[in-house]
Amino acid sequence: MDRSTRLSRRRLLRGLGASPAVALAGCLGGPSGDEPADPVPKPYRTATAQGGTARNPDALRSKGGVNYHAAQGTATCANCIHYVPDKNGDDLGACAVVKGDIEPDAWCTLYARYDGG
Repeated sequence: MDRSTRLSRRRLLRGLGASPAVALAGCLGGPSGDEPADPVPKPYRTATAQGGTARNPDALRSKGGVNYHAAQGTATCANCIHYVPDKNGDDLGACAVVKGDIEPDAWCTLYARYDGG
């Protein structure tokens, strides 16, 4: 075995030893750089959804975890009990149970029809 092979093995083993620490550090901290804890504007953070549910920023689910995507029928976020309608004129709302800005014409697995009033 030549010197260059030994050095590259050493680097590999050193790198592998640091990997668990890096992975654990990602689990311990707050939100990752990819997804802020609650990226919605302030008026939405603790708003009440049209169905009466108060939004709790500490108990929200990720969009990926609820299969959030464009709706393919009449069941949309805009007519869901969890939807918080647009409050600042940007055509986006929020959700009482899902993180982030919510498109009114989207859908997720937590959809529950809101029949008004």
